[in-house]
Amino acid sequence: MRINNSYLVFTLALLMFPIGLSAQEESLKYDVTLHVLGSSNEIRPMWMVNNEWGRFNQFGSSEALAELGASFRVVEKKHLTLNAGLRALANFELSESVLQEAYLSGNFGFVDFSLGKEQYSPLIIDDVLTSGMYLMNSNARPIPRVTIGIFDYLPLGFTKNWVEIKGGILQGWLNDERIEKNNSANNVLLHEKFAYMRLGNTKVKPYAGLVHSALFGGTRPDGTKIPIDFWPTFFGSASSELGETNATGAHMGMWDFGFNWQSGFGDVHLYWQKPFADASGLKLYNWENKDYTIGVLVKPKDISWLSGISIEVFKSDVQSGYGIPDPLYPESYTDESGNTFGQGSIIWMHEIDDFDHFMHTLFPETAETTGWEEEEVVRYLEVELNEGHKYGGRDDYMNNGSYYNGWTYSGVNMGTPLFHTAEKVRKYANTWDEVDQVFFYNNRVNGFHLGAEGCVSPKVKYRIKSTYTLNKGSYAEEFRGRSSWTRTENYFFSKTKHQLYSMLEVRWATPWFDGLFLSGRAAFDTGQLYDSFGGQLSIVYAPSLKK
Repeated sequence: MRINNSYLVFTLALLMFPIGLSAQEESLKYDVTLHVLGSSNEIRPMWMVNNEWGRFNQFGSSEALAELGASFRVVEKKHLTLNAGLRALANFELSESVLQEAYLSGNFGFVDFSLGKEQYSPLIIDDVLTSGMYLMNSNARPIPRVTIGIFDYLPLGFTKNWVEIKGGILQGWLNDERIEKNNSANNVLLHEKFAYMRLGNTKVKPYAGLVHSALFGGTRPDGTKIPIDFWPTFFGSASSELGETNATGAHMGMWDFGFNWQSGFGDVHLYWQKPFADASGLKLYNWENKDYTIGVLVKPKDISWLSGISIEVFKSDVQSGYGIPDPLYPESYTDESGNTFGQGSIIWMHEIDDFDHFMHTLFPETAETTGWEEEEVVRYLEVELNEGHKYGGRDDYMNNGSYYNGWTYSGVNMGTPLFHTAEKVRKYANTWDEVDQVFFYNNRVNGFHLGAEGCVSPKVKYRIKSTYTLNKGSYAEEFRGRSSWTRTENYFFSKTKHQLYSMLEVRWATPWFDGLFLSGRAAFDTGQLYDSFGGQLSIVYAPSLKK
């Protein structure tokens, strides 16, 4: 949403808040911030601009913007709370100014809700220190959405509080400009949900959770509306109404396991997260999903110089393996009923009535072998057509063939910032003959992350983040598409590329005014992808209004 009349209304509202609500100052919070950024490279250092709710541009040598935000507790009753919030980003490049937040949120009994654009996600562990979750993190701008659920763990009384649950459902609208290719669409809908269960009544509380995200609907560049069948999208299943055999819409997800431990030393959170993009990755028991993030977040007590530390190891390069997603007909095939299947069409085993006829027609060398069964046919196809790999690989996280932009909003990943879009890769990589059917050109990334924060003195805080990555590109560009075994010549990621992202931030609470802070960041990225050094200075005024 670009700057318009709503932005002017918001500015007037900010000016009026301290006057019109002076009788309820304890319910009002507001902040005014001036940010100035600069970098040596058009690609800005990652930890200077990422996991920041999309407030800063990813590219450009310099930027300046004013941030104005306010929130107000409208209702505070025993069984009902209601909050309202607004935030604007007034960029010195006026066309880049946006209404960042405009929301109502709160809870009714044990049910939490959020309506509008809010810088909040119930799944965030600590994006200030960690590298950020695969999904529903703070990397992109908040989207217009409705979220309802139980956002914090709720003890179940009938289990004597031994079982705690949380969960929720989100319905959003991606209202950014997304028309770039024939397989892209505007006005795409976003459906997300999560469900967690945790053991209570103990110091160590193990938990398990499942997160699901889906893109559906929208309008193609030629004006065609993409049909919607909500419940198959909800369950990630095929739609008989739409005549689809694959899951309706585009899908991503994540398993999340771990435990919380409140010890005498401090609060400890250990987590093991596994992303998936299809049913093969969802089924943990088949051990096909070999990607993960393993992390530990510790918040020590009574150690002023170290108030938090994050350590993560992550891996996303397997994506169910090198095998292509589905077996494809190598040439035209006509079955015994006279049905013809063209070259490149998907081979569905349930559509084959006679496996002997199938094998003898497509592979004449098998003519002397009879009694073929499905398992034998699949294995033959794997050896002959799939380089010996199992089918169902190349999951291609955050990408989808039906939605070119994938899981992005305003060009920024709605998940981990470690994946690079085509726009970013083109700024640092040599040219090659691009397939250009997906948006993330580098989503096979392994590495290690460290984050820490603490106090140098009572008024001076620091924060550091450093991430080392091994970058392997994407299957869709390494080959001539996800279903091809023809390798791309001069492919930039044919050999793994190493990269380091680092940042140091210092924040000083000035003695001049209550709530006046000065914050400075120095960040640099270096390695085989690109080199970039940058700095940021922020002046923050966020006064405490409590009497």
